[in-house]
Amino acid sequence: MKRTAKLSYVLTAATLIVSLSSCNNWLNPDDDTYATWGTISTNYVLQAGAEYPFYFITDDSLLFCPENHASINDDFEPIDGKRLILYYQLHGTTPEEKEISDQDPVIKYIDIVQMHLVDTDEFIYTAEPDTLGIDRVEPQYLWIAGGAMGTSRYLNLQVSIQGMDPTRHSFSVIYNLNRETPLDDGYYCLELRHDSDNDPLYTNYTTMLSYPLVGACIEEGVKGLKIKVNTINSGLKVFTLDY
Repeated sequence: MKRTAKLSYVLTAATLIVSLSSCNNWLNPDDDTYATWGTISTNYVLQAGAEYPFYFITDDSLLFCPENHASINDDFEPIDGKRLILYYQLHGTTPEEKEISDQDPVIKYIDIVQMHLVDTDEFIYTAEPDTLGIDRVEPQYLWIAGGAMGTSRYLNLQVSIQGMDPTRHSFSVIYNLNRETPLDDGYYCLELRHDSDNDPLYTNYTTMLSYPLVGACIEEGVKGLKIKVNTINSGLKVFTLDY
């Protein structure tokens, strides 16, 4: 069961991270390795008699119950709602063993090749948005995903920054309380804020962020999101995403 077309943007993102931030833990998926965005759940309830410490609920509606902990670090601490990109192989040697039925989305045994945890934060509501950063950032991909099996929908972002030490940089998606109304033509208005902490503009790095869509931004009648960004290449720019 291949998901290459559905996840091509994720695989492209992985390649960018290899080339821009020298993260040698990233792997290039092959015919046997799949990549998917997902959410960690520590409170999903299966049928009686099946208990697991945590689950991976993927954006394409599969549920991985991690019976196989061999490829997970012993010090891994699952956080409910934490986002990740999961590289995995289906356990088994024949096509029949590897086939997943759409009627049975629970996969109890996979070989985890790599887990890349993604920064996951909530929106910030503030009347002083400039205190959360005025530095430029270049969005590469913005999309809405998730919502499977009771999880939240998420705003996902892949962005490029310029710097020398990317750990000094911080990002916030904020709602500006100085606005007269939260909506513009039916779209909920947000801003992406970036604080470089005066990091020198040395080279390019790519990072990924995820924000749960909860509360007023998904109320009935809201058509989607408008996100204002101080971009590197085009100055102030508004990105529109439809629900």
